[in-house]
Amino acid sequence: MPTFRLEMLPAGDGDCLLLSWSDSDRLSHMVVDGGRASAYTHLRDRLAGIREAGGTLELYVLTHIDADHIEGALEYLRDAAPPVVPQQVWYNGRREMVSAGTRSMKQGDAYSLRLSELGWPVNRSFSDGVARTESVSGAIDIAGLQVTMLSPDERHLAALGGKWTKWRGQEDLRRRGGVRMAAKQPPVADPLIVEDLIGPVATDVELPNGSSIAFIAEWAGRRILFGGDAHPDLLAASLEPFAAAEGGRYRVDVLKASHHGSVKNTSKRLIELLDCRRMAISTNGKIHQHPDPQSIAQFLHFGPSGTKDLYFNYATDRTTPWAAAKVADQYAYRCHFPAGEPGSITIDLLEDH
Repeated sequence: MPTFRLEMLPAGDGDCLLLSWSDSDRLSHMVVDGGRASAYTHLRDRLAGIREAGGTLELYVLTHIDADHIEGALEYLRDAAPPVVPQQVWYNGRREMVSAGTRSMKQGDAYSLRLSELGWPVNRSFSDGVARTESVSGAIDIAGLQVTMLSPDERHLAALGGKWTKWRGQEDLRRRGGVRMAAKQPPVADPLIVEDLIGPVATDVELPNGSSIAFIAEWAGRRILFGGDAHPDLLAASLEPFAAAEGGRYRVDVLKASHHGSVKNTSKRLIELLDCRRMAISTNGKIHQHPDPQSIAQFLHFGPSGTKDLYFNYATDRTTPWAAAKVADQYAYRCHFPAGEPGSITIDLLEDH
């Protein structure tokens, strides 16, 4: 029986995503990001299941080096006996970015070093060994899965050079470490009024997010957009020719929201380019209080007509207000939360909506 599904794993405030596909019982898999360190316990269980079922891990993508994406990925590389090893890794570390300016931080350097020690193939799908839009022509075939790069591009990678130089010169930053806390966000409004949340917003300009790997994965005629933490203007620019070829909106069966549903990463322009009625958001809302209600409102208001679906892998005070029946009925959408393990929810991409 054909399978094409996405599982969002318990990754704390980050991403740890498992994509599975096949025409048979022997599945191919891709992992995108590692979430916080605690996520690796859950990922390791899934990887062990892949091994026992005779499946393959075709690709491990580390979108960028922010801690909520790389911590768990480092745990995977440090595992002395990982259940399965990927056929290749996509990752832009300092070494991979030489032609576009260099960039790294402590965890990024550790990830690159460990990859080198293990000898795992890195970025072999790209002509120059750098995972960026200019380094590939057309879709990349990963065991029958067609992957189309949307981000990063040369400009966004090059912008990281100055940040890397500054970091290398500030030894105290390496010693200090820790987590940068975000300003406390106001609570989600009650009642939720979408029309009040769709005004113009600032666009993300953070350099680490701009380096994020983002792509479309297509199998059996279904598509999912993995947004990483990518900037919405670059996603929109990459999608414009595809949308034009399909009459103005590019069909996507699931939008894995960029930057955990941050208001700065889901723009009106981006949503209007997509024919998409399912949005998935991975975060427990800690530290940065994601998702922002404005991001969800943009998706509901500027998306195509028809009933939409929102998938949250955690029930929090940032997500449960959207489950209010009156609001959901008014704006024609359904909410989905984990039925069992908090932080884990599966989306069947072959299911008709």
